[in-house]
Amino acid sequence: MGVVRFFLLMVAAWWVARLLWRWLQPAPPRPSQEDAAHILSRCSRCGTLIPQDLVVWHEDRPYCSLACRPS
Repeated sequence: MGVVRFFLLMVAAWWVARLLWRWLQPAPPRPSQEDAAHILSRCSRCGTLIPQDLVVWHEDRPYCSLACRPS
């Protein structure tokens, strides 16, 4: 019974230490407006992923270039 009790105490101590470690860690930074430029869109014709600031829009659909955009 002593081994089981020791094992349970070790698991409980590890769990409490893990909770404290997570609680003491700084919060991850929130995404800024600059990170919004890294959002990717998929071309409606070929499926290529393109950064949001390079998208060619046509009738509310994203395209990767003028070659993919319908005339």
